Amino acid sequence: MRFASHLILSILVGVGLAAVQPDENDDGVIERVQWTTSKLKGTPDPPMPFATERIYESVELTRPTHMTRVPETDRWIVTQQNGKLLSFNRSGDPDVQPVVDLKQVEGWHFAAFGIAFHPEFPEQPWCYVTYRDQPKSETGAKLSRFRVVDPKTPKIKLNSEMEILKWRSHDHMGGQPLFGPDGYLYMSIGDGQRPTPPDPLNTGQDIGDLQASMLRIDVDNLSSDKNYSIPADNPFVDVPDARGEIWAFGVRNPWRLCFRDNGELWVGDVGWEMREMIYRIDPGANYGWSVKEGSQNVKPMSGAHSVPITKAILEHDHVEARSITGGFFWSSPRIPELVGAYIYGDWMTGKVWALKYDSGKEQIIEHRELVDTPLQIISFAVDDDGEVLIVGYDGTIHRLIPNPLLTGESQNAAFPRKLSETGLFESVADEKPSLGVIEYEINAHHWADGTTSRRWIGVVGDDQLSLLEKSNWMTGDIQGQFNFPHNTAIAKTIYLQLDPANPKSKRRVETQVLHRYHDAWMAYNYVWNQDQTDAILQENIAVEREFKIATPDSSDGFRKQKWLHSSRDQCMLCHIWSSGTVHAFKREQLNRSFDDEKQNQLNKFAALGLFEAEFNPLEPSVSPIDNGASLEQRTRAWLQLNCAHCHRQNGGGTGSFVLESSVSLEDMKLVDMPANQGDFGYSDTKLVVSGDPSRSVLLYRLMKSGHGRMPQFGTSVVDDQGVLLMYDWIKSLGDSPKDLIRREHACKAVLKYPDVATIGQLLESTSSAVVLAVSLSRDGVNVRARESIARVAARHENAEIRDLFERFLPASEQIERLGNNIDVDLVLSTEGDVERGKSLWFNSGFSCRNCHQIAGEGQMVGPSMDGIGSKRTKREILDSLLNPSVSIEENYRGHIVATEDGELISGLKLSEDENQMVIVNSEGKQHIIALDEIEESRPMDKSLMPEQLLADMTLQQTADLLEFLKSLK
Repeated sequence: MRFASHLILSILVGVGLAAVQPDENDDGVIERVQWTTSKLKGTPDPPMPFATERIYESVELTRPTHMTRVPETDRWIVTQQNGKLLSFNRSGDPDVQPVVDLKQVEGWHFAAFGIAFHPEFPEQPWCYVTYRDQPKSETGAKLSRFRVVDPKTPKIKLNSEMEILKWRSHDHMGGQPLFGPDGYLYMSIGDGQRPTPPDPLNTGQDIGDLQASMLRIDVDNLSSDKNYSIPADNPFVDVPDARGEIWAFGVRNPWRLCFRDNGELWVGDVGWEMREMIYRIDPGANYGWSVKEGSQNVKPMSGAHSVPITKAILEHDHVEARSITGGFFWSSPRIPELVGAYIYGDWMTGKVWALKYDSGKEQIIEHRELVDTPLQIISFAVDDDGEVLIVGYDGTIHRLIPNPLLTGESQNAAFPRKLSETGLFESVADEKPSLGVIEYEINAHHWADGTTSRRWIGVVGDDQLSLLEKSNWMTGDIQGQFNFPHNTAIAKTIYLQLDPANPKSKRRVETQVLHRYHDAWMAYNYVWNQDQTDAILQENIAVEREFKIATPDSSDGFRKQKWLHSSRDQCMLCHIWSSGTVHAFKREQLNRSFDDEKQNQLNKFAALGLFEAEFNPLEPSVSPIDNGASLEQRTRAWLQLNCAHCHRQNGGGTGSFVLESSVSLEDMKLVDMPANQGDFGYSDTKLVVSGDPSRSVLLYRLMKSGHGRMPQFGTSVVDDQGVLLMYDWIKSLGDSPKDLIRREHACKAVLKYPDVATIGQLLESTSSAVVLAVSLSRDGVNVRARESIARVAARHENAEIRDLFERFLPASEQIERLGNNIDVDLVLSTEGDVERGKSLWFNSGFSCRNCHQIAGEGQMVGPSMDGIGSKRTKREILDSLLNPSVSIEENYRGHIVATEDGELISGLKLSEDENQMVIVNSEGKQHIIALDEIEESRPMDKSLMPEQLLADMTLQQTADLLEFLKSLK
C-alpha cells in the first residue's frame, strides 16, 4: 500500500471538518458525533492459527545468537553477540549465570555464534563454540573446543581453548556447530563476503576452500596436522584439490541447522536479492550459489561446478521473507497438529511457518504461515519434549500458543467486499463520509508518482486516542505517537489526473484502508471500478495497471504510467512495525489548519473529543516542496518521507545508514561513506560525495530505471523535483569539483545544440551521464532536444548509463527487454531476419564490432566472426553469448593489470617487452603501461565479453542477431 504524495498538486478538496456535523449540548460545547456505521470487523482472511507468548520474562539477554539445552541438566545456554555466554534454568527460578566471556581471550572477540556439546557429555566434558575474534579477516572466524569444568551450572575454562578451524570473517559466516547422529560434528559456513556484488571471489562453487559449504569432521580423532580428522566417507575426500571436510556446497549464508529424526540435515539459507531457501543437505550436493540463488539465476552457468545443482525443498520471495532463519522439527504433544512439522522463520519480517515434507515422495504435504510477529527471529531452540521456541534478537524468548482470536470474531465471511459496504462513507460516489468519520490533511506527503489524495479517520463510538507513554514493538506502537483503539479505520483515496490540463480527467485509483484489529494493523486495497461508482476489495495479490497520461513533455503527447495495486503483504513492507505502521496520522503531520480554515486541526479534533487528554503539539513536519524551509530541511524531509521507513533500525533496508530526519547528519552514516550494494560504474563508490552529486550513488539510484532503483517499493515514476532537490543539497555539502562545473556548462550548451559528438562526451562515464540526466529533468527543457539526447543515450552500450535516459524517450519508443532470465527455447523459436541482424551488428549501440571483426570491419579484441555459421549451430552461438566464459580461446584470453597508482586496466594483451605492456580494452582503446608501474599482472579467468550481454535486448533483436551470425558461412 502506498500512501500517495502531493509534491505537484495540493489537496485543497473535500467537504471539510464541517462534514462531521458536531452537535452542541445545552452548555454550548461542541460534541463529537459517534461513528456507528462501521462494518470493518474481523478480517476477510483466516486469522493466523497461532500467536506467540513470551516466556522466561525475567531473563535478560543481550543480542542472543543461539540457544540450546545443556545435556543432562535442566538448563539452557545462550551465545550472545557481545561474546558472553549465559545459562539459566528451564523451570522454576531462572537463576541466570555467566558461563564464559570470550572477550577475555586474546583478540577482539566481536561475537559468538553457536555452541554444541559433545554427544557423550558430561563424560566427555567438551563444548564446541563458534565465534569471531577479528572482523574482516581471512581467518577471523573460529571453531574452538573448550573444557566445561562445572557441567551442572555450567562453567567453561577459558584457557582450555583448542582451535579447530578458522575461516573468513568478513560477512556471511554461518557458523553453527551441530553433532549428528553419527557422532561427527557438522558445521555451516557462509561465503564470507559482503552482500554486493554477489560472491565476487566465486567461492560458492569452489570446493577448494571451506567457504559457502556444509562441513563434516571427526573431533574425537586428531590427525597429524589438524585438531580433527576427516571421515573417510566424506564425498570429496578423494577429489583432487578439494577440501575433504566439505559435506555439501553452494550455500550463501546457512543460518541455523538441525537434524530430523530420520537423520536428515536441514538448513535455512539466507538469499541475496530475490529468494530465501530451505534445503535438505545431502552428501556431495551442490545448492547452486552463486550461479543461482534458489531458482533465480545470479551468474552464468559457466561458473557452475560439474556437480548438478540441487533444488531447494522450498523457497520464499522477498515479499514475505528477506533473511531466513532455520528451525527445528516439532514433536511436542502440546500442539498435536504441528507434530512432524519443520518450524522456521524470518529475521526481517518476523513470520513463522510450518512445513511438512514427505522425504520418500519428495513432496511438500503442508506449508502454512503460523504467526506474523514483530520479532527479529535470530534463532529457534528445541526443548527436551520437542517444543520449538522462538528466540528474538531483542533478547526475548517466546512460545507458540493457539491464537485467542480464533475463538472470537475469527474470519468474517461478511467482511466488506465493496467500499460502499465498509460504513466509512454515506455516499461513496460523492465520497461523503459517514457521520463521525473525520477528514484530515497533513503537512508533508511522500512521492507516489504524481498522484493526489484525501484522508479520513473513523474511531468507533466514544473511543478516543491517547499518546503512548512507551513503545511496544510487539504491536508496532511507538512512544509519543497515538494509541489507536480496536476497530479504528484510517482511509485514503488515491487520485490520478490523466490530463494535467483537464481537471475532469481526475480518476480515483484505489482507496487504501488501515484497520486496527486488536493489537495489529491490517491493510486493505479497494480498487475503483471503471465508472467510478464504487471500489472492490482486492484479494491478497498484487495487480499492475497501466494508464496513459497526457503530457506536453513528449512528442507522442502522452506517457505510460504503471500503477501497482499492492497486495496486503506488500502494504506492510512499508507500513512496517518498526516505523510505527501509521505514517501520516501523527502530531507533527496534523499540526496545521484544514482546507484553509483558521482553527488548528489538532485543536479542532480536541474540541470534538477525539483525544483522551491534552498534549503538546509537535513542530509541523517540513514539506519537501516548502520553499520557505531550508535546503537541508527539505531534503531531509524527502528522505524521511520516502526512505526512512526502511532505512532505520529494524526497518529492513540492507544499507548500514539511517535516513530518519531526527538523526544528525553525522549519525546518518551517509555522507562520504562507502556504498556496498553495487558500484553502478563508479570507480570509488560512495553513498553521498560532499559537493559532488554526480558521484553519489544515492542520487543515481533515485534517477535510474529498472533494477536497483530506489525507492524500491510503491513507485515507478522518477520524482524529478526530488532529484533536483537531492542534487542541490549534495552540492551544498562541500566544494564542487571543477569537472562537475564544466559538465554542467556543457549540458546547458548541448540542450541548445544537441550534437551527437558532445552528447557522446557527456556519456563517457556514469558521473557525467548523471549530470546530463539531471539537466533533462529540469523544467523548461525543449522537448525535441530532450528526446534527441535521450535517443542517443538510450542506445549506449553501458546499461548503467542507459537506465538514466530511457524514461525521457517517447512512450512509443520505449521497449520491452529480455532481462536476465532468458528463455533459450523461446529465443530459438522466434523467427529472425538477417538484414535486421546485420544492421544491429554494424549500426546499433550494442557495440559487437568493438571487439569482433566481420569481413575486416571492426576491432580484433576477440575472435573474428567470419564463418561462425559453419562452425556452430544457432543454439551454440546463443550459448556463447549467454555464457562467454565457458570456452575461451587462449589467444583471446583477457589480462588484468593493477598499477602502482591503484588503476585497474583489463583487456587483451597485444604485446610485452622489457619496458612496457600494451593492453587493448573492450572499447578498442590501447593502454601502454611501463613495466615498472605495474604492481600486479595476471590472466583473467573470465571472458572479456560481458556477461548478461543480451539482457537489454528485445526478443526480436536477439533472434535477428542470431539469424545474421548463422548466415556467416
